[in-house]
Amino acid sequence: MSQHWAKTKEAGAVAGIQFMVKVYTVLGRGWFNVVLVPVMAYFFVIRVNARRASLDYLRRVKRCYPNRFRNRPLVWLSFRHFFSFGQSILDKIIVWAHKHTEISIDPESRKMLFGQLESGQGCLLIGSHFGNLEYSRGISVRYPELVINVLVHDQHAGKFSAFMQEARAESRMNLIQVTEIDFELALSLKAKVERGEWVVIAADRVPVGERKRVCSARFLGEMASFPVGPYVLASLLNCPVYLMHCFYSDKQYHVGVEFFGDKLRFSRNNRQQEYACAAQKFACSLEKQVVRFPLQWFNFYDFWDVSDALGTDMTEADKHA
Repeated sequence: MSQHWAKTKEAGAVAGIQFMVKVYTVLGRGWFNVVLVPVMAYFFVIRVNARRASLDYLRRVKRCYPNRFRNRPLVWLSFRHFFSFGQSILDKIIVWAHKHTEISIDPESRKMLFGQLESGQGCLLIGSHFGNLEYSRGISVRYPELVINVLVHDQHAGKFSAFMQEARAESRMNLIQVTEIDFELALSLKAKVERGEWVVIAADRVPVGERKRVCSARFLGEMASFPVGPYVLASLLNCPVYLMHCFYSDKQYHVGVEFFGDKLRFSRNNRQQEYACAAQKFACSLEKQVVRFPLQWFNFYDFWDVSDALGTDMTEADKHA
């Protein structure tokens, strides 16, 4: 069985991140990319499990969508996958450290998001590790009265999270480090939503402590484990729910939003099956985005490993849902 994704320690110290940011600040994006090549080549070589997971993922894309990569070598695509991840780290810092960021929102998504904002009611946005979810901060920059709370499950990403928070301490986008969604956290988030704040959670990773709170959904041709936490949280928050994707294309980031449901409720008798239906709906939406830009889904662990994931254990949050 592969190591849980959240137990993989941060690859590099804050000093290394600061150095790369300094390269970008002094020399620009072009030289940053030049320096990034050997850095990511190093990680590509030493991170054996991550490289193996990347190749497995890319093979699945190629198998399900044969025309997507044509005849390009998977090893080269995997390195580009690593390189794209390195670029995304810089973009996370840029969007956090600078007040003004360019972001494109399609008209339909804009109508949904800002209609929600004008209603004065908070909402839950379900995202993923596709693209750069932090760029949703561009929304809060345009509307200073809006507070966005992003739940972060990465146990070993504390240094990076702290670095971003320090970059702009007055930001109204909060990173909330969590290990699991318990009833106390749900109540705290519910109070935020009732004040009109937004909550963002990724639904494509099973956090530590929730290995038995999952359901299966088909993704890229095979069943994989998805967390039920986002849907438990949605039922507790009792607010509108949207799916959100943020990706890079045509030299800028784009935000797309899909309406997922209004005040989701799950029956006690068929709860697990209904969670699975919600997870499948999310997985289908994510797959459509991933196929468009496969090198922007930053998965570097065995996503399809379900050997220790399935079960029906309930926590306090489940019992109150």
